[in-house]
Amino acid sequence: MPAAIVQYVFKPTPGCDVGQLMGLVKEAATMWRTHGAEVRLWSVQVGEVGNLAFTAGFESSAQLGATLDKLNSDPEFGAWRVKNIKAGLATWVRSNQAYEVPI
Repeated sequence: MPAAIVQYVFKPTPGCDVGQLMGLVKEAATMWRTHGAEVRLWSVQVGEVGNLAFTAGFESSAQLGATLDKLNSDPEFGAWRVKNIKAGLATWVRSNQAYEVPI
């Protein structure tokens, strides 16, 4: 079970090509996994219905940091960011970074 996660919540643009959007999400997931993340995509069912949440989980905050360093220096990921923005298929809602608090 992950001890640290990052979450990116986004809302699909009304009328967007959902297949194209899912293609971009899958591309991102592949890159995150390549650099050490456990990736999931969630569909929000209560509250902000219609939003999607992309999560990346890690065994430790050190692993999270190492993965972010690798992603941010990966030219392929940089190109994906530009492509994603230009596509206009979704709008960013929020990002969260959380660490498990043992109880």
